[in-house]
Amino acid sequence: MTISRQTYLKRGYRRIGGWLFPYSARFIDSLLDLQLESGVQGAVGEIGVHHGKLFLLLALGRRPGESAFAIDVFDDQHLNLDRSGAGDRDIFLANARRWLEPANRLDILQRSSLDVRPDDLLRLCGPVRLASIDGGHTEDCVLNDLALIGAVLAPRGVVVLDDNFNEFWPDVSSGVARYLFDPAARLRPFAITPNKTYFAAAEDAGFYRRALRNRNGYYFEKTARLFGNDVDIFGTQAYSFSLKKRVIEWVRHTPVAPYARALRATVRRLAR
Repeated sequence: MTISRQTYLKRGYRRIGGWLFPYSARFIDSLLDLQLESGVQGAVGEIGVHHGKLFLLLALGRRPGESAFAIDVFDDQHLNLDRSGAGDRDIFLANARRWLEPANRLDILQRSSLDVRPDDLLRLCGPVRLASIDGGHTEDCVLNDLALIGAVLAPRGVVVLDDNFNEFWPDVSSGVARYLFDPAARLRPFAITPNKTYFAAAEDAGFYRRALRNRNGYYFEKTARLFGNDVDIFGTQAYSFSLKKRVIEWVRHTPVAPYARALRATVRRLAR
């Protein structure tokens, strides 16, 4: 039986250990749709899969023949220097068997990403179109992982980074800063959702900003600047400015008698 991403999002991912905000899962799902519709090709995968919560969503978004790679130290926790997460290979594989078809190809590297070279990944699965980075949370790990995936990224590929603005892991933002201040860095940030920052090659960032604004406009909140790059922010506020504006505009331009007076009074309060 083929399991869809929609089924997994409705019934699967909440049962799997790990950290993934619901809206970020839906945004990544829309990103997978966009890549498939736009003909972007390549492997998908994750550095730091833990129990597979996000990895399985990525793996369910593949075309036939595309690989899904997983890089994690799993039970070799002596390599997990900052104690960010504690992956378990048996649990991860059990979840993969539950949600992926037996014929689906999985390429697993049980090692620190610091010991993975771009050629290793290219030999394993080829160029990468969508990768999540959620491995070691030290500056050196983040710097290494962005450079590693950047070196193997397919045309119009995307990198999703976890915990860039998590106050518990300031090393992640420091690693991002070190990467982006390198003139040779290939990746540029273009979007932010709850606990996720999205990167693409500089020449592809505009494409993704336009396309994802069209697909996720309801949750769009604002455009900001991150190290000199325009980034679009989606779904980070429980009660967003975009939703507030939509309610106000709807009430102003929609006949709602006999409730108009009460609703317009509410709008005046919201607009203050």
